[in-house]
Amino acid sequence: MKTKDALLSTVLVFVLALTVLGQTPQKAKTKAVIKENEFTRVMGKPTYESKVDSLNMEVWVMTQAQHKKMMNGKMGLMMRREMEGLRKHPMMGRMSDSSMGMDMATRKAMMEGTHFIMLNATNTVTGKEIADASAKVQIVNPSGESFSVNLKAMMSHFAGALTLKERGKYLFTINLNIGTGYKTMQFKYVVR
Repeated sequence: MKTKDALLSTVLVFVLALTVLGQTPQKAKTKAVIKENEFTRVMGKPTYESKVDSLNMEVWVMTQAQHKKMMNGKMGLMMRREMEGLRKHPMMGRMSDSSMGMDMATRKAMMEGTHFIMLNATNTVTGKEIADASAKVQIVNPSGESFSVNLKAMMSHFAGALTLKERGKYLFTINLNIGTGYKTMQFKYVVR
């Protein structure tokens, strides 16, 4: 009986060892649940940020010199890669730059004026950026005169060139039309 138990125990240990040793190693593949927007990461801290209902709106205002420096750096490289990726996509490959909102006239217009503005709007519930919308900025200069600029929808954000000639405080009012209504935010910006 002892020989039979010893043989059975040896076979059982051998089978369990084969089971454990015969398994292939499993590598865990995980993805981040919330992917930070690459453009906003490169842009740095926004000039102004506001949460309106379930919408988080971030605005960057910078001089054209700062904008040009950024476009010659990481931001420009990222945008060129994004455009190349769109061109390689089977559905987008036949589309021109102008049909994607990035023609030469638009690029040139973004570099005019004294300042550049960029708006990023994100739904706080879904985490997705708002792209099917229109945006307009109303600006009151230090003299009390007002003017407005329509922001151009570009990939996942809105942008435009501004001419802020006077020194002093400007009042910015951004109106984002998301189809179901307007979301508005207001902030002050100082030109030194």
